[in-house]
Amino acid sequence: MAPGNFTATSTLYRSIPQIITDRVHQDFDRISFNEYTFKTWANEMKLLNRGYDKYFNNYLQAYKETKPDLFFCNYIANEACFDLALKLKKPVVAYASSTFPSRLDPVIGCHVNMEKGSFYNRFICAIVQPLRLHWMFRDYLNHINARRVEVGVSKSHDFREKANILFLTNSFFGFEVPTAWLPIHQEIGPILPDTFPNLSPDLELFLSTHLKTMYISLGTAVYTTPKNYAILLQSALELINRNILDGVIWSTVKFNESELPSTINLSTGEAIPTSNLLNNLHPHVYIMKFAPQFAILSHENTKVFLSHGGVSSSHESIYTATPMLVLPIAFDQAGNAERLELAGMALKLSKLDIKVDDIISKVVKLLSEESFKTNAKRLQVLAKYNSKRKYRGADLIEIMLNMAKYDGIRNENDELEVNIESLLRCWITPDSRMGFFRGNYLDVYGAAMIIALALISSFGYGFYKVIMLAYRKWVLRSRNSQSFSKTKNE
Repeated sequence: MAPGNFTATSTLYRSIPQIITDRVHQDFDRISFNEYTFKTWANEMKLLNRGYDKYFNNYLQAYKETKPDLFFCNYIANEACFDLALKLKKPVVAYASSTFPSRLDPVIGCHVNMEKGSFYNRFICAIVQPLRLHWMFRDYLNHINARRVEVGVSKSHDFREKANILFLTNSFFGFEVPTAWLPIHQEIGPILPDTFPNLSPDLELFLSTHLKTMYISLGTAVYTTPKNYAILLQSALELINRNILDGVIWSTVKFNESELPSTINLSTGEAIPTSNLLNNLHPHVYIMKFAPQFAILSHENTKVFLSHGGVSSSHESIYTATPMLVLPIAFDQAGNAERLELAGMALKLSKLDIKVDDIISKVVKLLSEESFKTNAKRLQVLAKYNSKRKYRGADLIEIMLNMAKYDGIRNENDELEVNIESLLRCWITPDSRMGFFRGNYLDVYGAAMIIALALISSFGYGFYKVIMLAYRKWVLRSRNSQSFSKTKNE
């Protein structure tokens, strides 16, 4: 069940019933046009969770109607799903399209990799920013916890805390910065469909006759300002005019044509009516509302992908080994842009400071430096092999269902109830149950240091006493010798 209508068209999925709720309304202008920081993120989470009671009751009603054996909950802003599953003592699996939100992310003013960061920056990102993050989310937590009390769910003290829940994430090392995760956190990405829409005859003709094409798509949810769209259009025309590219395909799902300038002026002084571009009257620019993205990226003549850096677009670009120019707008996109740039297959732009010359210079760099294509092919290998892990994700969900049969108990209504902590005991590391000090063996290491210091002190003290004894004997002997010599002389 989800807000909006996502009824599957494939016959493979028509047996899955869907419960449609009302749509989630967000202020995308505020998110898309302004700088996206953890303050924006905190405000966004508050808005999304205003309907906690409504969603909790919707999910509860759905449970009563369908009697599900397992809850599979999207991780972001979906507290009601997890809370209901835990209240009903049902096994629950969490899913996220990426590792966002992370403690190391541009959204909180840090980099995704702090390996080369200064002590000051690492201190800020490890200590200061997490404290600021918790402070910013205090109202959100208080609101959710107040609602939890009303529906009989335990309070949480961490806005990202999800108890001992199997967590599946649509990511993979190579794209993701390597880190140590618990066994209950499983990577199953990149999740890509087995089949994709093919190119239309018009697109096939356009790509086959344009050997150096750039594909532009800024996603289906967020968008940028009309000024930025005009700059992107001008950049596309300049790249064609200067023979850097010979074709541009643009998927404009969120394009507001009425807000664009009537003409696009080139550096040569030529003015091209915007209507000509939007109606595909320009021979080297092809604009459409929806495009078969994977098929376009798979074509050998698509040389650069200008994207917002969403996780699906990033994965498809990696899978097809297409170098990227990334214009992050919100959510996980800034972090994805950094990851792609660190991997050496992309360069990034700033939505607050887009310049035609900057776009042109970066496209030239992506086309002329072989390292971008080489790194894209290296990541392509990882993506192709890891894309098979979606089947492992399905197996993990099956494991949860089957484990619940043997570890659960039947209540008075003959419904299966489980203890999520004991259900996942084979995945939960012992250190997580031992507490911070015991789990990290800090008590053992502390005792070892005390013993070592005691031994060193004892040996040091003993050595000091031996030296002092030897010194005293030497002084006494010296004095006796001097006294004997004096008596003999007399």
